[in-house]
Amino acid sequence: RPPRLPAHPPPLRPPRAARSPQWWRGAMASENKPKGPPSGLDAIFANKGKKKPKPVNMNSVQEKPPEKPAPAPRPRASDAGESQEQGWERALRRDQELLKTGGLWIKEVEADGACLFRAFADQLGGDGGEAHQQFRERCVDFMQAHRDDFEPFLEEDFSEYCARMRELSTWGGHVEVQALARSEGVNAVIYRPAEANGRLEGLMSTLVEIPTSDLTEARCVQLSFHPTHHAGQHYNSVRCSEDEGGGPAPAFSLAELRSRLEEAARPKAPAATAEAQSGNFSTGKPSKKMFF
Repeated sequence: RPPRLPAHPPPLRPPRAARSPQWWRGAMASENKPKGPPSGLDAIFANKGKKKPKPVNMNSVQEKPPEKPAPAPRPRASDAGESQEQGWERALRRDQELLKTGGLWIKEVEADGACLFRAFADQLGGDGGEAHQQFRERCVDFMQAHRDDFEPFLEEDFSEYCARMRELSTWGGHVEVQALARSEGVNAVIYRPAEANGRLEGLMSTLVEIPTSDLTEARCVQLSFHPTHHAGQHYNSVRCSEDEGGGPAPAFSLAELRSRLEEAARPKAPAATAEAQSGNFSTGKPSKKMFF
């Protein structure tokens, strides 16, 4: 009897050669799949040779870079003040020496803005300038009473100028010298030794005369002007050599003071010089006329 066949036979498997051509692509993809990252640093450097450290001598002296020169110290403000003070003091001593050659000396007054009024007060009152406020008030009063004479010489409003001049610290100048001389009825002379080049002849040629009185024998006030004083421009009182400065200045006229300087600048004759050195004077004391 022939064998019986199953009612549903299993599907036939295709032969190996008849397999789908896509099956090998999956196999190749699995072989060419990139490998994952290394597991650690040891894996990275496993195939690399280790470098040997070079020996370093830690005791060797290393060369230092050249040091920059230290900056020069800045001058202190006190040093500048001291040098400036010494400068004006030297200038004042030179001015003193020059006036001494003309038979004069400088009586200093305080440099507080009222030096001009202090010098006038010392000349006429002999108080060293204590009455400077009264002289200031009389000066401004005279200027306001004679406005037309002074206003053309001012560069600011006249009323404002007079109000400012009444303040005790306001510095007075040549305009105020003119007003003071006229208000007090005196003449005035201003010595300017800083412009005389150290010569008595220069002192005579640079002085400023302010004649306000027609009287020949009118009293003359003597002032000195110093442009480089420690407080700025400054006025001082000037006395004659025989005047000790304890009271008001002697009442010399402008003509007498001018003659005094001319006599001092004139070369002395040898005979007169020898007589003066021996002290053979009839009165035993030098007379005021010897200066004229």
